[in-house]
Amino acid sequence: MKPHLPQWIGGLKKDSDKNGESHAVIDAPRTALGVGTTVILAILLCLHLIPDKISLKIGETSPEDIRAHRTVTYRDTVQTERLREAAAERVGKYYVPKPHASDSAMLALEDIFQAVREARANNAIAEADAKARYIRSLIRTDISHASFVVMISATNRDLKSMRDLAGRLVLEQYKHDIKSDTDDMKRAREEIDVRAHRLLGETPQASTLAEIAESVVRPNQVYDEVKTNRLRNDAIEKVEAVRGQLVTGALVISKDEEVRQTHIDKFSALGLTHPKIDYNTASALSLFIVFLVLLVTIYLKEYQPEAFKDTRKLTLLSLVVVLSMLGLKLGGGMLGLNLSGLQMGYLGMMTVTTAGMLLAVLLNAQIAVLIVSLLSIASGLTMNNELRFAAVTLVSSLVAIYSVANIRDRGDLTRTISAIALTDIAMVWIVGTMSGDSLMDMLTGSGWVALMAAAASMFFWVGTGVLERPFGILTHISLLELSDTNKPLLRRLVMEAPGTYTHSMATGHLAEAAAEAVHADSLFSRVASYYHDIGKIRRPHFFVENQGVENAHDRLSPTLSALVITSHIKDGIDIAKEYGLPPAFHEVILQHHGTSLVTYFYNQVAESEECSAALERQFRYSGPKPQTKEAAIVMLADVVEAASRSLAKPTPPRLESLVQKVIDEKLRDGQLDQSDLTFRDISRIADAFVRTLSSTLHARIEYPDVLTVDGKKLTDNGDSDTERTGSAGKSEPPPADRETVVTS
Repeated sequence: MKPHLPQWIGGLKKDSDKNGESHAVIDAPRTALGVGTTVILAILLCLHLIPDKISLKIGETSPEDIRAHRTVTYRDTVQTERLREAAAERVGKYYVPKPHASDSAMLALEDIFQAVREARANNAIAEADAKARYIRSLIRTDISHASFVVMISATNRDLKSMRDLAGRLVLEQYKHDIKSDTDDMKRAREEIDVRAHRLLGETPQASTLAEIAESVVRPNQVYDEVKTNRLRNDAIEKVEAVRGQLVTGALVISKDEEVRQTHIDKFSALGLTHPKIDYNTASALSLFIVFLVLLVTIYLKEYQPEAFKDTRKLTLLSLVVVLSMLGLKLGGGMLGLNLSGLQMGYLGMMTVTTAGMLLAVLLNAQIAVLIVSLLSIASGLTMNNELRFAAVTLVSSLVAIYSVANIRDRGDLTRTISAIALTDIAMVWIVGTMSGDSLMDMLTGSGWVALMAAAASMFFWVGTGVLERPFGILTHISLLELSDTNKPLLRRLVMEAPGTYTHSMATGHLAEAAAEAVHADSLFSRVASYYHDIGKIRRPHFFVENQGVENAHDRLSPTLSALVITSHIKDGIDIAKEYGLPPAFHEVILQHHGTSLVTYFYNQVAESEECSAALERQFRYSGPKPQTKEAAIVMLADVVEAASRSLAKPTPPRLESLVQKVIDEKLRDGQLDQSDLTFRDISRIADAFVRTLSSTLHARIEYPDVLTVDGKKLTDNGDSDTERTGSAGKSEPPPADRETVVTS
């Protein structure tokens, strides 16, 4: 069947308008990602086509005479900048007139004299100094205390004359421009001082008059920096670049001459600072990259739709491929190493192998195999069409993908390094023998590939830690870290809710076995089970596995008890966020009870009230129901493990009957409707539960009644023959946090 082109190959997808007519809509994210990846890879793949040219910088000396190999016109940067600076200076500064500046000054002057008149009229203040201080309390001004004393002591006629003269002096200054960023203010004040002493002579009244007039004068022209810069930029843009001409054979720079900007301009025009590449080869390589990207896109669209629909996963794929090619092209240069052709080939093998391992763990092994196959071909083309490197790189990458695809513990990393190293060494000797390499070359190559195997594994381990969280991916490496029982959250669980901790560990073993039986993610199922009940930390004594003699629910109504029990889901989400657990764990915590009924407390209420859908909803978990195989497996393992504790004699037939009852109840309640489990899967899960429980819960041999140390008789299952009772004298209920009570 002919595959359909993915949406971002053509860049278009169909949409319909109101009239039913279809029109093209660009799928922007995938189109941008595809085009961007293609362009970047094409550039990286063509880097080796750029020849070494002149790399002289300003201030250095030329080692030889350099002449123009063709006639060109160049842009004289120095002369152009000089003309532009001159044009900008000619524009000058732009000022904005300040309206009513003189009116504001006169109002300020009137305020000063009004305050003086008020102080003079205040008979409660006798002394001139006190009146001067009173004036300063009325207005804010820089006028000195002495000047206010002079004004207080003056006669009414002199004060009025001083007011008129001050107004005249101020208005005279506003006949001229007073600019805010020049010496105009200084000039205005000096003129006022001269005029005041010319009118009144060298008297205290003259100094006071000058000080009053100077205090109210303000600029009437304000510098507008934004408009000035805009005008200057307009003037600069109007200046045309100065151009010169170089004819073929003209001397550009002589030997031992210091390089200046003029020389750089000439080098640029001649293409010596921007070397040209072999466009034919570059075009062919670019088309090759386009073909590879299209091929990968078609594969993802047809055979990996989940990854293709997830833009984040596509971005991750693109990023890993680009980084792999970047490491191949720039690795030696960034490390400051002058690598030979063979060594560059080994470096390419390392980068492609690292990419394969990252994609196998972060996405899946199928995508990783395709990508390393194509990258191996690309690396061979980069290494002067040396297909030997393509062969070694491909084999090395496939072994690495197989080694890490199901990594389960830290020992697997050591085994991965060993597997890659041994494979690469074998390939060096096989290919070396076919190519006629010397013994020394093959020994050296063996050392290099062993080093590259270790480096690839190191980059893989670091890269996984760096990339998984930003792209929302939970790897087995993170799961291994979270499975450590010394993690703070698990330590808190074992200290504050030991019964829940024991139950969670047992649930994890059941879930792992069941997941393996149906080819689900067994490691995730086990580790998620460890954390599925962390919400019980908030109120551990309300859950039967953590209770002693007293039952906390004896003091609560059934409705309140059910509310407390179901709240451990919300509490679990809050704690998961607090401790930074992955979002996938949040989903298991939310879904591991689905919308199940808290049967025990519901039955208590149902005995006294009429059953209804509304009543039943009050005693159900809020859900949602399990959405994945793993979440459904954790749900079943959770209930089966709790129910198995009620069996006094856990024989295989009894265990099988119990498991089947639990699963049937969940099926009847519709809790598994939204998961991906089939009836065959459910049958296999039940078998796995029975096998696991049979190996952990051994049926006990019946002994005659014996006495304990304190003289109490024990039953055949080790419990005291005295039934445990709660504080209210009631028998302890079945597990209060379980939806279904199953008896043998």
